[in-house]
Amino acid sequence: MWLELIPAGLALGAVIIANYTDLKDRIIPNKLTFSLIGFGIVFYLAFGISSGEFVRAFYGVIGASIAFGIGYVMWLTGGWAGGDVKLFTALGALLPAYEAPYLAPPYSVNYPLFPLTILFNGIIAAIPFLLIYVAVSRAMGRGAFYETVKISELKEGMIPAEIIYEKNGKIKRYDSGYFGFLSRAFGTPEWDRQLANPDRAAGISRYYVGVLRRMVREGKLKDRIKIKKGMPFAPALGAGVFIGIFYGGLYWGLLTLLA
Repeated sequence: MWLELIPAGLALGAVIIANYTDLKDRIIPNKLTFSLIGFGIVFYLAFGISSGEFVRAFYGVIGASIAFGIGYVMWLTGGWAGGDVKLFTALGALLPAYEAPYLAPPYSVNYPLFPLTILFNGIIAAIPFLLIYVAVSRAMGRGAFYETVKISELKEGMIPAEIIYEKNGKIKRYDSGYFGFLSRAFGTPEWDRQLANPDRAAGISRYYVGVLRRMVREGKLKDRIKIKKGMPFAPALGAGVFIGIFYGGLYWGLLTLLA
């Protein structure tokens, strides 16, 4: 039915806009993502009730929930920003299930799991560019996912890759290393006050930027901090959507080829 093409068209438009704003200003507007989440939920609710498919009426809710759950885990690991999570949630609400013209995984047609196809497509499409990026960063002597900057040059919104905290009047650091939030989940030092928090999605606040700079001026803290290098994931999600809508599942094609 042609009505089912409306969410696909909106998803294509959404990733185009999100890619533009993410690459230009490093932000994905909440107005875009929240409105599409709401539209997807209402669309499938109305579509399911009008067609008598009451299970399908909840596809928007289920697709958004699955996408949000995956995105939240990605955010916890530090791989995604909050905007990426909201964009993926919107795509889950719009395209919980979709029958691609070529290689459509069975679950993406019969069940609200098409967000998995979008994600896997995006990851597969991004791998060559990610390898090139890592190789170039290593060749230039820079970290691929982290970098060290001076606290005097720290800006609001930057996401620290280490915990800086105060305990008994002393300023200390805790680096959770490559295991990220898993290390912090299973054991972090106790503190009286936390000055830099890697798990804060919005990054470091203006207030704590000022606090850290004051600590540097007072000689209590060395003028350096390890921060995460943000990599926009919107282009990968965009590629995943375009490939999914016009082709299907890349990984499903690979499995078919191997089989």
